[in-house]
Amino acid sequence: MLAHLADHLFVPTYAQFEADAAALATALEAHCAALDTGTDDPSAARTAWATAMDTWELADAVQVGPSAADDGRVRNRIYGWPLLAPCTLDQDVMVRWTTPAAYDVETRLDNARSLAAIEYLLFYTDVVSSCPVPPTGWDALGADRPRARCRLAAAVAADVAAQAAALATAWRPTGGNYRDQLALAGTASSSIAGEREAVNMVSDGMFYIDTMVKDMKLGEAAGIMINACGTIEEPCLREVEHRFADHSTPALRVNLRALRAAFTGTTAGADGPGFDDYLTAVGAPEVAARMTASIDAAIALADDLPASFLTTLTTDRARVVALHAATKAITDDMKSQFLTVLGLDIPDDVAGDND
Repeated sequence: MLAHLADHLFVPTYAQFEADAAALATALEAHCAALDTGTDDPSAARTAWATAMDTWELADAVQVGPSAADDGRVRNRIYGWPLLAPCTLDQDVMVRWTTPAAYDVETRLDNARSLAAIEYLLFYTDVVSSCPVPPTGWDALGADRPRARCRLAAAVAADVAAQAAALATAWRPTGGNYRDQLALAGTASSSIAGEREAVNMVSDGMFYIDTMVKDMKLGEAAGIMINACGTIEEPCLREVEHRFADHSTPALRVNLRALRAAFTGTTAGADGPGFDDYLTAVGAPEVAARMTASIDAAIALADDLPASFLTTLTTDRARVVALHAATKAITDDMKSQFLTVLGLDIPDDVAGDND
């Protein structure tokens, strides 16, 4: 199972993201060059961002190994959500535009870099700054504002591309070969002490569905859980992932499919052993079947969501509430039968969750 997931889920996903992140950096450079000549059409750059973002949402949904190490240090540099500081980005727009040499993405916190920052810079087009007091020189930018935003976005994209390349190399058998670290856990060829530890690492990654999808992307956004707006039973648009691009619906669909791939071993390239087979092998086929059915039910609801998550939240919130309930059916089993039958540990950040 570990070898199959490494070969057919993790390694190819990081390789694809490396390519998509490089394409995004190229697209942004082209967009900036076009802006310099008076052509303002961000569509190609936005499409490249969406493509890279969708691939990362696949990787993000089951974080294992290099991207999860050091409390997700690399992960947050690639995609820092929910960390995002729009005002800081507006300030950086001015720094990068007026004194390019003074801007260094390596010195920026996670809330002012990553794909989340690029989304803001590409999709937020209001002339009004997100700062209570606009940065010095902001109002004087005038027609140069899109160019200034683009130049910062391109600098951030170059950093994301570098992080993506390093991460793909870390997994690649011809690079850092984390593939073998996972697949050969418990042997002399791996630093992972045992198979159970490696399986627990993948299991921990799968709990993204609980903390990030169920609680944050759905629960907080729909007002089912405490949120930044202080609303209950009402939407909180500030909590919506990809609120600037309104790209939340595709992200949810990808997250759920990533969970299914890890759980069933069925990926785009192959069908091999997954956690459903593991559960069946230890005598719990009914748990495997129920969890697969629950995941499929949630995927069906996500697929049925309208394209605009922001509009759905405000006009048909019941659909989001239903998807939240469907994901809770998955996580209820994950926190109980799944862990108990396989003898795995619950992640520390989930252990205190009572729902």
